[in-house]
Amino acid sequence: MPVNVKKTLKRIDRALEKGNWDAVRSITQSLHPSETASLIQASPQEKKHLILEALDTEIASEVYFQLNPEERVSILKFMRETSITAMAEEMESDDAADFLGELPEDLADTVLETMDPEEREEVTPLLKYPEDSAGGIMQTEVLKGSHDATSRETVELIRKIEEGDEEDVEDLHMVYVVNETGRLVGRVFPLKLSTAAPDSPLWTIMDPVEVRLTPNMDQEEVAKIFRRYDEMSLPVVDDSGVLLGRITADDILDVISEEAGEDIYKLGGISGEGLHPIHTSIYDNVRLRAPWIMLALVGELLVAFIIMQKFQTTLENFIILAALLPLVMATGGNVGVQTNTITVRVIATGDFVMNQIKDLLLAELKVGLVLGIISGILGSLIGIALNTADIDFVRLFLVIFAGIVGATLTTSFLGVAGPLVLNKLKMDPAVSSGPFLVTFNDIFGTAFYLFLGAALL
Repeated sequence: MPVNVKKTLKRIDRALEKGNWDAVRSITQSLHPSETASLIQASPQEKKHLILEALDTEIASEVYFQLNPEERVSILKFMRETSITAMAEEMESDDAADFLGELPEDLADTVLETMDPEEREEVTPLLKYPEDSAGGIMQTEVLKGSHDATSRETVELIRKIEEGDEEDVEDLHMVYVVNETGRLVGRVFPLKLSTAAPDSPLWTIMDPVEVRLTPNMDQEEVAKIFRRYDEMSLPVVDDSGVLLGRITADDILDVISEEAGEDIYKLGGISGEGLHPIHTSIYDNVRLRAPWIMLALVGELLVAFIIMQKFQTTLENFIILAALLPLVMATGGNVGVQTNTITVRVIATGDFVMNQIKDLLLAELKVGLVLGIISGILGSLIGIALNTADIDFVRLFLVIFAGIVGATLTTSFLGVAGPLVLNKLKMDPAVSSGPFLVTFNDIFGTAFYLFLGAALL
């Protein structure tokens, strides 16, 4: 049953006013971490950190990553250092590394120094990798067994881990087999362990490791590999093949969400990360969005200059062309944005290889042509119906029809070519859309449409 946020917050507020943290834990103990996070985000700013600190440390560490990034940063400013350290120690190594990365540098150093030595030893190696790399999202907690260990010994190790007598490794998808130097030589599924002869060495029952990740891989490339091979867990090794850790499918879900969010911002011509309409300042919102608006403004001023210099007489004599100019531009712009979005998507998901450029371009041009023909016929008929001047209907039809078809073909081409060129240049193809595409559509589409009007009418 969904939690009643208003009533639950009132109960939490009363408990906080009395300083009864046990009551806060009792109220939230039956809730999913995401529901508790929603309660924190709906509470007054001065009480958010109190709720988080009142929770059991293990639960608080799970709730923390359910909060919006902006909320996390603001809450950490008010939390006690001891609470922050306790949360870091409860997190898996990859989450703890991300957690420390969100702290101010001096506070992160202090927390790292005061952490339990074993926990610190797991987290420290991850801090040297970029946040968006395989090394930055991997877990150092990994179940590994020596190649000459027996099936019975490995099963006993798993039992001790489950009982908490050994290092905590959650989600035991795989036993990775290493040799005496720590190099990864194979893997064994837990089910295979349970059916193997107890005295069988792991090297006799292990399977080869078909896919290995390296720590400097970009997280987006890692996500593509998981998607391609449909794995639940993949090992991360260094250049010499030594096992460093693992990445699990739940980590990849976070990556996909993060990358999708970034691409959505870029499709709108916004380069910021973590931009939020409520929690981001007006200054940051304007700073990140203004450059693209200025680009669009310059482009539209160029359109206005072309019209004033070259087509003023045409528009004065044929007002119907001016009236239908927004229709032509909007049709081309919409087709272009759709094409661009589709192209960015197939590039991002790996559903496209460079030798398919011709096929992709032809496919989208065909779609653009059909959409242009349909829109062109409808737009031309509307133009004829609205026409009150003494203009030849056939010529007017041809101008409007050709203008719309030309606009849709042009933006279909740009919608494919733009992302492909940027991808070839090792740049993010998502940045080619939004104001950039629409501005070029307006410049070329307007010139072509009005040139036809001047030539035929």
